[in-house]
Amino acid sequence: MPSRASAQKAEAVRALSGNHTGIDDAPVQGVEGPARPLAPGDPGGISHLTPRERQVLILIGQAAPNRAISRQLVITERTVKAHLANLMVKVGVSTRVEAAIFAYVHHHAIRRPAA
Repeated sequence: MPSRASAQKAEAVRALSGNHTGIDDAPVQGVEGPARPLAPGDPGGISHLTPRERQVLILIGQAAPNRAISRQLVITERTVKAHLANLMVKVGVSTRVEAAIFAYVHHHAIRRPAA
């Protein structure tokens, strides 16, 4: 006789094999269209970025490590770290991962030349 845990696992496997997510797909009343994912940071800070900070942020969004950024932009790794610290303050993110997510979500605005 199978245990209860085995039966639950088997049911979970059957549910997954049928592409069932377990999430109710019914529309939420009062909400129109797909929800936009929340991104960390403040897009208003993009206008305060220098052209070099924009370049660094774009490369961070492409998951480039500091060494690769320094080689591509022909600057030292220490300078990359300084640009990263400055841009993180300006756009209101606290980690490199948040900066990468911010860059991914707002890449069109970051690529636009500063006014």
